[in-house]
Amino acid sequence: RKLLDAITKHCLDMGYTRSSIWTFSNEPNANYSSMTRENFLGFGCSATSLFKEQFKINTFDVAAYCERIRSGELATSLTIRFTKRQRMIYWLFWTAYSTKVVASEFEKFFGVPLKKMYGFELRVAKQLGFIKEHDGIYEMTLKGAFYYHYYENFYTLSYIDKMWGIMRTEAFPKQIKL
Repeated sequence: RKLLDAITKHCLDMGYTRSSIWTFSNEPNANYSSMTRENFLGFGCSATSLFKEQFKINTFDVAAYCERIRSGELATSLTIRFTKRQRMIYWLFWTAYSTKVVASEFEKFFGVPLKKMYGFELRVAKQLGFIKEHDGIYEMTLKGAFYYHYYENFYTLSYIDKMWGIMRTEAFPKQIKL
């Protein structure tokens, strides 16, 4: 934690803006990656696409990808269909990766106030010292960023690595149980 805090303080003192847990930029509105965007469309092998109600991953197998494209089919290897609540969690998880969540952006995207859906959780996060709120913007504290990184790393290793491991060996798995 000391290392992350020291790097963060140094970069902020140098005038950089934090755009994710480990990313600092000299451009105030720089996005870290596609994962921190509300929706995106990916092209090519292993590309991902995020839509309002689903997340898609193209096959990792180049030959299988080319065959699907030649036959006019989608090369989607895995599709996750979200409930509205799941999509909200997904949005919050990856938006929080930028270390801040703007309540008005949540409401604009989902049509419901952030506090109405997650008021209790936000209060607990504030009480634990993980976030601070200023004018509808929830920003992670150094403590919050550390714990977010810790649990995001756990999530990545236990979920994404397992999924990618299967998809590297099987072009179109019928299902993946995590």
